[in-house]
Amino acid sequence: MKLFEARQPATLEGVSWLRKALRRHFAELRLGGDIADEIITAVVELATNVVRHGTPSAQDIGLEVMLSGVTLTFTLTDDGGAFPAFEERWRGARLAASDPEGGSGRGLAIIRAALDDVIYQSGPPNRLVGIRRLARRRPQVLVVEDEPVLLDAYLTILEPDYRVLPAQTLKQALALARKTRVDLIVSDFHLGADEGTPLIEALENDAERPPIPIVMITGDPSVRLKVLELGVDTFLTKPVMPDRLRETVKLALERSARQRARLFHYFGASLEHLVRPRLPERLGAFAAALRWETADIGGGDLVIHLPRAGADRIVLADVMGHGIQAKAGAVAHAAMVRALDAGEPLGPAAFLTRWSGIVFREEGLEGVVATALVLDLHADGTITLASAGHPLPMVVTRAGARPLPVTGPLLGFTEAPAYEAMSVALAPGERLLLSTDGLDPAELASGGPCPDWLAQELMSRQSAPLEAAAARAASRVAARLGPAPEDDWMFVLLQRADAGPQVREALPDMAVQAPAPAVSVPAVERIVLPSARARRAEATPPAETAPQSAADGAPDFQPAGIAALRKAVGEEAFARLALRFLENATQKIADWEEASDPAAVTAAAHALAGLLGQFGLAGAAARARAVELEADAAARLTLAHGLAPLARAEIALFRVWFGGGQP
Repeated sequence: MKLFEARQPATLEGVSWLRKALRRHFAELRLGGDIADEIITAVVELATNVVRHGTPSAQDIGLEVMLSGVTLTFTLTDDGGAFPAFEERWRGARLAASDPEGGSGRGLAIIRAALDDVIYQSGPPNRLVGIRRLARRRPQVLVVEDEPVLLDAYLTILEPDYRVLPAQTLKQALALARKTRVDLIVSDFHLGADEGTPLIEALENDAERPPIPIVMITGDPSVRLKVLELGVDTFLTKPVMPDRLRETVKLALERSARQRARLFHYFGASLEHLVRPRLPERLGAFAAALRWETADIGGGDLVIHLPRAGADRIVLADVMGHGIQAKAGAVAHAAMVRALDAGEPLGPAAFLTRWSGIVFREEGLEGVVATALVLDLHADGTITLASAGHPLPMVVTRAGARPLPVTGPLLGFTEAPAYEAMSVALAPGERLLLSTDGLDPAELASGGPCPDWLAQELMSRQSAPLEAAAARAASRVAARLGPAPEDDWMFVLLQRADAGPQVREALPDMAVQAPAPAVSVPAVERIVLPSARARRAEATPPAETAPQSAADGAPDFQPAGIAALRKAVGEEAFARLALRFLENATQKIADWEEASDPAAVTAAAHALAGLLGQFGLAGAAARARAVELEADAAARLTLAHGLAPLARAEIALFRVWFGGGQP
């Protein structure tokens, strides 16, 4: 959706005209004030740089602003000389490298703080694309320090993980805390002649926002008691070690999230029945499967079923963020959807238009960003759908997946939105995937299609019953996002109810020994470890033999989590951990293969499942958990004995991956 387009002479007057025109246009949109200010500031800084420093000088400047899903992009073009060494200077830009009070020398640092990403292409014409997501994914940390060098140091430490805002004075800090949503404050106790206590008191008296955790830093340990009595979460003394600062900020944010979750538990529980995702398994001519998970107290993702004459309507909505704001937003949107449904019959596009108009006029929803998708499932097997900035629906077959190009502006973003509906008919063997962006925020925030890894997973499960395919896909999503997802996620799978019987995936027989996995992986009698003793060399399986996601009973090595550990600790430390894991796991597997005591395998199962799962051996870990839960002693031993060939196959895949191959 194009929001703005203009071209002006490359002069300071032209830049001023762009600033005023963009601000007027943004004022007509439901765009958070802080986000609008930051985008306008970034545009003005970049355009001013073109005017003042372009060699040769530019003659004109073009600006285009687009909205895709919840991602806003602007493209600035000029016909002057290219920006020299842009990428190097962008990486080196630091917010504390200049005096924010003085208003000079900020340049790229200001832009970097305002945007999520920038892409620069030298011309002619030169093109700079700035990217800003309307829904923040990273926590925003306000860093307050009067010493510029220390401020620069703290910002450098925290920038990779958080969106950071700098302040060198108490006045700046108070202004930023009042006008911008801040998740945590890191502040020096002594700010020139001032103390940081007025900042704490101002935040305590602000009823417009939830409590903000504060990490206080000082070189004077004697003020520790005074600081803690004021309710500061954590106290650090100078010099501040980088790891200690990162750890302290992370833990303070986690504690704050847990406290909010407890604080809002009763609020959420009392309203859960209003927004809890529910969907019948049969919707007229279609079968449906729903899977979802929440962050914090959840509630930001919403699905509503509305029975209608000759059709079943599904409404999906995603209120950006999580916790109480997302829950309250979801409740408000659920009420609007049901009220609209009780009125005159409206098609999906008209329904979105009416809904968006209500949101735009409701002052209480200002700054609340939401996407939506409305589908009518007709009795003749056709589907009519319209979108308000929602991730694209995907038609999935065994051979591939294709997105449906249905788009539209965010709910309540403009006063007179234009939505267009499209119709599709699912053929036998086709499934329709509907999702929210929590499944993969980096890819879906721009309103695009679902990520390749999920599409591949669903394609590989086309022969499975709908519920089984949805369950496996949900397991893959949960494994990828971890036990504490940063955002709510949801997906719905639809297919024609008359698609016919499908082959049910075989489950392992729990009463007999599991068969050896039917993949091209050589038997591994033991793991070769570097040592002075001669060991028999092992063959390693070809990379292409391992499926990305295995059927039950087949090897299921999932390297995503272990790759993160490898990156975090570094190659040397990871190599040591990997060798210890291989040695330890090999011995435990051999012990289980010869186990004769059902009680002993039960006692060891939980620890073994944790060890194998930590290093990506998902299938063997699941088998170990099954051993732990099996009540029958004989069946438990049979399962334990059957774990060895599966674990050895997955260890072989681990070794291939560890050596640089693709399992």
